[in-house]
Amino acid sequence: MILAYTYYNSPWKRWSGDDERIHTILSSLAKLHKNSIIVFNLNLTAKTTTISVHDDVIYVSLPRRLYSLLSRIIQWSRHYDLNPLMKLTHYVDEFITAVKMRRDLKKADMILVFGSMSLFSFYTRLLGVKKTIIYDPLANYSQTLYLRSRRNMLELLRYGLYLSLHKLEVGSADVIVCPSRIDLENEVHMFKPKKAIIIPNPMPICYEDIKEYVNLRARRRDFDRPYFILLAGGRGRNNEEAVRISIEIFNDIPPEKFKLFITGPWQDMKKYVKNLSIELLGVVPKEKLKELLAISDYGLSPVFSHCAGTFLKVLSYISAGLDIIASPCSITGIDIPKGINVNLVRNKQELARAVKEIIGKHVIRRQMTGGRHITSCRDHSLKMENLLDLLTYTKSSKG
Repeated sequence: MILAYTYYNSPWKRWSGDDERIHTILSSLAKLHKNSIIVFNLNLTAKTTTISVHDDVIYVSLPRRLYSLLSRIIQWSRHYDLNPLMKLTHYVDEFITAVKMRRDLKKADMILVFGSMSLFSFYTRLLGVKKTIIYDPLANYSQTLYLRSRRNMLELLRYGLYLSLHKLEVGSADVIVCPSRIDLENEVHMFKPKKAIIIPNPMPICYEDIKEYVNLRARRRDFDRPYFILLAGGRGRNNEEAVRISIEIFNDIPPEKFKLFITGPWQDMKKYVKNLSIELLGVVPKEKLKELLAISDYGLSPVFSHCAGTFLKVLSYISAGLDIIASPCSITGIDIPKGINVNLVRNKQELARAVKEIIGKHVIRRQMTGGRHITSCRDHSLKMENLLDLLTYTKSSKG
C-alpha cells in the first residue's frame, strides 16, 4: 500500500499546475502498482472526513481542525487558498493530521509527501515512523523567496524561515523528487538530500494526432497578422500582473496588427481594455483551449516576480508548438524543443519592445502546422523510468 499526503484541497480537479502534477503522478503510479494508493489531503471547508476515488486513486479529505475551530470563533469567511488564517494554523493542522495517520503510516510500503510548505515528513519521523518517505516539493520555492528577498526585508525573513523549515523536511525524507535538472541541482546544492530524482511536469494538454491539430488550426479566420495568447490562470498577484501588463501594451497597438486572447477568471479586467483585438475569454474548457492554442502563433508568460511552480502557461504553449515570449522565471528548468523560438523579456519595457518587433516582422504563415512540433497524446506522459525508479523504493522500506 502506498500512502500519500498533501495539503492541497482537491488535486483531482486539476485547478492548478500543482494539482495537475500531484494527480498525474499518483494516477500514473496507480496504473503501475498492484496495491492501493490512498491520499490524505487537507480541506479548508470540510467539516467531516470524506472519501472519493478518481482515476484509481483514493482521496481521503480531512478537515483542518484548528482552522475550523478558529474560523467559527472569529467568524472567519475568507476561505481561499493560502489565506492568512490558513497560514497561521497550517503546521499545527499538519501535525494533528500526522498523529491521526500514524497507525496507517506504519503499515504503508511507501509514503509520498507533496507540497513545498510542508513539515509532514519531519512530523512523521518525530512520531517514530521509519518507512521510506519520498518528498516532492513541487518546485524549488526558495527561488521565488530569494528573488523577493532582494527587494524587501520582510521577504528576507520569510526566506530564512523557509530555508530552515524546508531543510527539516528534506532531511527527513529518503528521496526528493524534482521537476527539472535545475531544480534538482538547486536542492542538492542547498539542502544535501540523501537522494534526488527527476520526474518532469506533465503537459497540461495534448493533441490526439496531427489531424486533430490541423482541423483546429483551420478554424483561424486570417493569417495576415500574428495571434497571441496569454493563459493567465487563477486569481493571484502574479497572474494579475501578467494580465494588466499585457492589456496595457496591446492597447497601444493598432487592432488590425494583432489578435490577443486572454483566458482565466479575469473578466473584471475588461474595463481596462481599449482595443477591439483584445479578447478576455474567461475560464474555457480544455477542448476550447486546444483550439485557441492551435490558432495562435505566440504564447505570453510575463511573470516577473514568481520563480516557482509547474509553469502551465509555457508547457501548454510547448504542447501546441507556439513560439514563446516569457520572463526567465517562466521557463526555469524547462527543456524547450527544437523549432520553438523563445524571446526572453525581463520587464514590461522589454516585453513591449519584443511584441512590437514581432508584429513588425510578422511573416504570413498559411501552413496548417506552421512547421510546428506538436505534442501528441501518445507522446504525452511522465518519464516512466523515473516512476519505476520511484517504485523500487517500496522494496527497501525501513520497516
